[in-house]
Amino acid sequence: MDKENANKRKLTISTSEEEEEDVEEESESEPEVDCDKWDDDCKIVKTEPKHSVQGYHLMPTCSRNPDENPHKKIKLAPEIRKSLLDVSYKSEFAKSWLKGSEFLRNGTDLVTSPFKVCVVDNFLDNANILGDVRQEFNDVDWNLRSMDLYEFSQSKDLKYLDEHEYITSVYKFLENDVMKWVAEVTGLKLTHISATCSLYNNTDYLLVHDDQRGDRMVAFILYLTNPEGWDENKGGALQLLNKNEDGHPLKVVRNIYPTNNQFVFFQVTNDSYHQVAEVTSFGDTRLSINGWFHTESPPVYESPQFQPYPEGLYGDKIYKQINFDSELSSWICDEYLESDITEDIQEYFEQHSEISLKNFLKQESFNEISLILTSDSLSWVKVGPPNRYCYEVAKTNDLPSVLQRFLQLFQSKQMFTLLQSFTGLEFTEETSSVKFELQKWTPGCYALLGDYDWYDKKQLDLVLYFGCKNNTDVIGARTLYVTLDEEIQDALITLEPEENNLNLIYRDTARFTKYFSKLSRCGCFYTLICSYSE
Repeated sequence: MDKENANKRKLTISTSEEEEEDVEEESESEPEVDCDKWDDDCKIVKTEPKHSVQGYHLMPTCSRNPDENPHKKIKLAPEIRKSLLDVSYKSEFAKSWLKGSEFLRNGTDLVTSPFKVCVVDNFLDNANILGDVRQEFNDVDWNLRSMDLYEFSQSKDLKYLDEHEYITSVYKFLENDVMKWVAEVTGLKLTHISATCSLYNNTDYLLVHDDQRGDRMVAFILYLTNPEGWDENKGGALQLLNKNEDGHPLKVVRNIYPTNNQFVFFQVTNDSYHQVAEVTSFGDTRLSINGWFHTESPPVYESPQFQPYPEGLYGDKIYKQINFDSELSSWICDEYLESDITEDIQEYFEQHSEISLKNFLKQESFNEISLILTSDSLSWVKVGPPNRYCYEVAKTNDLPSVLQRFLQLFQSKQMFTLLQSFTGLEFTEETSSVKFELQKWTPGCYALLGDYDWYDKKQLDLVLYFGCKNNTDVIGARTLYVTLDEEIQDALITLEPEENNLNLIYRDTARFTKYFSKLSRCGCFYTLICSYSE
């Protein structure tokens, strides 16, 4: 792919029956690498510093009476609530942790299902210091983390923020007092800490993961949310997922909503599937200090074997070219079938490896398919598991006849020939094939990168959208083509969900689709994705 021009669409051919347009890693932290290497792992969105925490005024301005003499501020040091240090409390908690039994005492709730999670309210004896930490958040350089799995803002590892007095004080407190306390009540051998500050604004999220990596043993979160309270309408819950019989995450079974001065921790295991629900508040931010307590010899867990949806894009079923008793001109706008236009398309595609063709289907055909997609005559199946995919696909064994013929159009010899003229690729009848999915997208859907062998399967992707008349009504849900090389930080190609646009991309890179925000005005759209092999 031409990297110099990969993000530029100098030519997007547009035709219409009315007119023609001219166009120019977890535990609430980054889940993949250790904290001191996170800056090297942001592959898509570049660092963007922010100098104010929006949505919550950390300190009133001009509130002091000018007639009063200012008093010297007494520096506070964080301390664990004294009753949590009681010997009998720690002994009883340790017994419950070891047995895996519930424990509810002294503001402590030990959850045992779907996995062990401890929630401690009023964790610090002197919670006022958290207000000083929030004030220092205004001076932190926040890095916007945006990849397939997450979208939120994050600081550097706290060990590099020693210029911030109160943040450093809390970091040392976590490193010494809290790690020792957690080790005592769990019996786990903990050796060192990694931690960052995290900030979730509206539409930010962190999708399903288990935190397993390297020597991580215990994940923790210390919440610094608005002391006035956080309610369910703001989203942002720490959500715990159960597993199916194969060991894959299944569904959310418990929500833990953040509370100021609340400390949450859990052991990292092959059961610890969790996520941070999308923040939907416009007037408040979800603030926390979070990270891991590490160990010298972490346990090793086997990942469950993944079986993709057999008839989908990642399954084994392929479709060969078929005879189709209908002319392309009955479906496709006439301009795209003219030889001079196809030559222009091929010239552009050979240079850029991608192109978007507006108003590809004739309006009558497009409207007919759109009407069927929104009807009750289709059966949809949800694909997953949610640590890989979360969207629906149409069952192809019982489709209305018009929709069947529409899908056959993209398997037809005529379509293979047309795509060959568009791209210059060689689709011989003997060797070429196609896989496809007809997808339904609603808020909350996404498709992650996963461990698919992207580089070994170079294919032509065809992407056609229905149901999104105005793509500005869709927040998220963009399909991004990215390189997996660490030195590249930008998406090479981004597809907007614009209806009746036929997008062609020669894919020699990875592909994912961002989380579809619940704050979108658009409530549903449909996507046909075909992957053609020579």
